[in-house]
Amino acid sequence: MSEQKTTPLMQQYFDIKAQYPGVILLFQVGDFYELFFEDAKIVSKFLAIALTSRGKNHGEDIPLCGVPIHALSHYLNKLIKGGFKVAICDQITKPVPGKVVERAVTQVFTPGTLTESSLLDEKSASYIVSLYPEKKNYGLIFTELLTAQLFATIIPINENKILESELARFLPDEIILPKNILNKNFNNYISYFKNLGYLVSFSEIIQDNNNNNNLNINFPEQFKNQFDSKTQESINKYPELNNSLANLYFYLKKTQEKSLLQFNKISFYQPEDYLILDSATFKNLEIFKNNQNGSRENSLLSILDKSKTAMGSRTIKKWLARPLINKTQIIERNKVVTVFCKNIDIMQKLEELLGSLSDIERITGRIALRRANRLDYLSLKDSLKLMPELKLILFNITDLELIKIITEKISNFYNLINLLESSISQDLSSEYIIKQNFDLQLDRLRSLVENSQQEVLKLEELEIKNTGINSLKIRFNNISGYYIEITNTNLDSVPNNYIELQKLTNRKRYTTQELKNLELEILTAQNEIDNVQAQVFERVKDEVEIYLHDLRQLSQAICYLDALFGLAKAAYENNYITPVFNDNNEINIINGRHPVVEQKLENSFEPNNTSLNNKEKLWIITGPNMGGKSTYLRQVALICIIAQIGSLVPASMASLPILDRIFTRIGSGDNLADGKSTFLVEMEETATICSQATKNSLVILDEVGRGTSTFDGIALAQAIIEHIYTNIKANCLFATHYHELTELEKIFENIKNYHMLSKKIDDKVIFLHKIAPGIADGSFGIEVAKLAQLPTKVITRASEILQSITQEHSPLKNSNFQKNIFNLNKISQEENINILLDKIIILENKLKQKELDLIKLETIKNINLDDFSPKQAFDLLWKIKNKFD
Repeated sequence: MSEQKTTPLMQQYFDIKAQYPGVILLFQVGDFYELFFEDAKIVSKFLAIALTSRGKNHGEDIPLCGVPIHALSHYLNKLIKGGFKVAICDQITKPVPGKVVERAVTQVFTPGTLTESSLLDEKSASYIVSLYPEKKNYGLIFTELLTAQLFATIIPINENKILESELARFLPDEIILPKNILNKNFNNYISYFKNLGYLVSFSEIIQDNNNNNNLNINFPEQFKNQFDSKTQESINKYPELNNSLANLYFYLKKTQEKSLLQFNKISFYQPEDYLILDSATFKNLEIFKNNQNGSRENSLLSILDKSKTAMGSRTIKKWLARPLINKTQIIERNKVVTVFCKNIDIMQKLEELLGSLSDIERITGRIALRRANRLDYLSLKDSLKLMPELKLILFNITDLELIKIITEKISNFYNLINLLESSISQDLSSEYIIKQNFDLQLDRLRSLVENSQQEVLKLEELEIKNTGINSLKIRFNNISGYYIEITNTNLDSVPNNYIELQKLTNRKRYTTQELKNLELEILTAQNEIDNVQAQVFERVKDEVEIYLHDLRQLSQAICYLDALFGLAKAAYENNYITPVFNDNNEINIINGRHPVVEQKLENSFEPNNTSLNNKEKLWIITGPNMGGKSTYLRQVALICIIAQIGSLVPASMASLPILDRIFTRIGSGDNLADGKSTFLVEMEETATICSQATKNSLVILDEVGRGTSTFDGIALAQAIIEHIYTNIKANCLFATHYHELTELEKIFENIKNYHMLSKKIDDKVIFLHKIAPGIADGSFGIEVAKLAQLPTKVITRASEILQSITQEHSPLKNSNFQKNIFNLNKISQEENINILLDKIIILENKLKQKELDLIKLETIKNINLDDFSPKQAFDLLWKIKNKFD
């Protein structure tokens, strides 16, 4: 039996599919987009649509599934959100008998190159990052396609934590790697980034080894020449940036080629140009999303973002990702927010006007990419009409430097408004995009078609008269074109010149030569209308593109203005105050409040003071579970971040330094995918702090060491405190249940003990959520267990064990542990911290036997329910009960 030949259709599919490896290909066949082979299997399962087959390939059935063209946006949205890359292959010629319809990929959708509003999160910027490893460094270029912004930086290859921090700042939707350059290491890179939660794509780039010292990548000089000479100098100076730009070029050429024409500027920066927040800090402080369900609700962003436009919301999110370290820039933002808060009339007028604006920023991006539709142009026109009123609102506060810059970017768009007003029809239900009287040729063709429709009605009336069939109708559909429809009861009256087209249940369809001639005339005119209208619309787009630079400037101005308004509205509604900034690295806060928790507790939130200065550089904070330690720690860090984005802060007074980094180690979590326990993750995060924090940093540590045995934990906790205090000299808040550590106040002059107040009334613990100098009486783990309604039998037994162990085995009073551990302070402060840790672990091994009696107590004592829901606490304590039984 001879091998079955590949059909012309499938050969065309194979040829196109080969150009898009790793991409789902939607292949238009008539009114459907069809998928074949592995694409069909994957998509049918993901979209829960039927999987069937058509024809054979090498004797095997060809898997097939499909989606209707009219439902494309629905299914495309699902695929993109599922992390798939999708190519749309359309029929670009009309079907001709005996010939294969020509097809071509007209659009490629990848998560980082989306432009359609229905596919994008309107309140989050969409970034794609090109990453190129070159010798000792990574070259990174972050690209926001719809704003044509490029941000470039260089990171040492051995500094993965810095790389991860930068990725956490931008949260790119796609990471582009040069596959043919990485070769064997490519899969390692994919695994690494996928474990961090990122989607990885690749480019195929061209190498040129003319220069023996550096790997140069060949890409068109025409593209390079779009940038100014200073930018080109920087690109040429650093091979990692040159090659990263090339990597981006080759990827976009295949996915969004039109976008390449809009780039003309690159913003070069170093990570330390902004306040550095690592990925752990973003998560621990719940800056963008909460840790309960991962939504925006109850995050810091949700509290501060009161912007009226989507572009304002995106800007606030960008500011939180990259807080400022330039004092002048912070104060300039701060001044505007303060003035807004004091001028309610301006705030109200801005709120109304900004709320009427469309997303000018993304509309401008789609115009630049030729992806804008009629609604985009109409929305832009309506927004531009409001610009004179906006400038009038801001007129009286243009003495503020930022407001002056903003108003200068708001041009007069009278000519553009007139163009859009005269050209684009506002009737969205009409098939005609171009208004009447804008183009004479188009008007003439429309008149011809409209008159032709009258000719159809005249012909219908004539046929009724000639046949005597009053129910005769001339109708139209896309399959038959124009036809005469006659019911079965009148078939005897059908004239001989009628040509039968179709027989239905209770009627027949006919045509005549006269009707055919009229149909040809109408359809020819209609096709000509479509062609001419498309040409006119392209001409309008060309004229609008003349204003792209001014529209970009306007977009930036509105983004900035609305972000400042959003911060001001949040500050006004929540009674925030203007912070002051000091140069002596002191954090002084009076009546500070947690911006998120206070919203949930309304009027019952207890404010707290903070004073980290040269006399009190490091606080050791003790206190009961559920006493508010973790909330207090987060509160201090959040106030500092809020201040450095230029906002007002939740306090009655705040004098703050300009921090370079904020590190947090709060709560517990593991990374089972990488085989990492809670304790290992804790130690990795702490190691990052020890290696990267500076004297200008703020370090927040909560319960460090609790993931291991007691003596290990105390030893590590003390060593970490000493390292931060002695070597780093950063401001630090260290919360712990290890009361042994409070002895450090007696040894180090500027370490101070603080605790969360609580009191017992009738054997019940009352948490006051107030911080005060001194040491807490205990952790009240058993009292918290009572609140969780652990069985009385377990509570009673735990109390007995606690009393027994504290009398006989207190490491604080009755063992040599404390004596020996603090003798280690005699070690030279210059000695490497790793040597110190080794000695502590040797000492701990000798005392390990004593710890066996402490295990049951520690299970209760170390329960930290600050982050627990009642159900989680109850479930945990039932596990403890099972250990006792």
